[in-house]
Amino acid sequence: MEDALQAILASARKPVREAIVSTDTSFLLIYPPEQELDVRAALRERCYPELRTQGHPCEELDLGGFLFSCFTQQEISDLCEDEFRNYRFTRQGLAARVEPRLAARFRELAHDHPGANLFVVSTASLFPLVRYGEVLRELRDLPLRIFIAFPGEERGGKPHFMNEPDGGNYLATKITFRP
Repeated sequence: MEDALQAILASARKPVREAIVSTDTSFLLIYPPEQELDVRAALRERCYPELRTQGHPCEELDLGGFLFSCFTQQEISDLCEDEFRNYRFTRQGLAARVEPRLAARFRELAHDHPGANLFVVSTASLFPLVRYGEVLRELRDLPLRIFIAFPGEERGGKPHFMNEPDGGNYLATKITFRP
């Protein structure tokens, strides 16, 4: 885990304009799903304080309650009714609504905190609705470095989010947590 934390800190210390990858300033923090709490604790207890002490802005977007904050009560009620009619259709419709709202939230944070490091945690709470590779594809022009928590692994060079094939075309730099 120490190597991954050092890679995160080294990347986060660089100004956004000097991103490691010229086409994308995002990072996938890849770790086994069972290490979710350990990784989140390491970010909160080690990375954030160290970055802030050194004057490097960082923000956290916890997606744990995102679905309930991005929909009105009426939209949630409508979605609940739709689920009883056709779950597959509801899931597809919900995914089509969530991804643009998540991208909008990233844009809002970039506007409010230009040049910051944004750590996106609790990403599993939007599984299987959100394809993070698709969301990131729309955000390459943001003045923000994005670190996406990615509970899963790479198999044969392909990402597996929560051990399911992800299919996203990530141009993000990968930082893998090793036990």
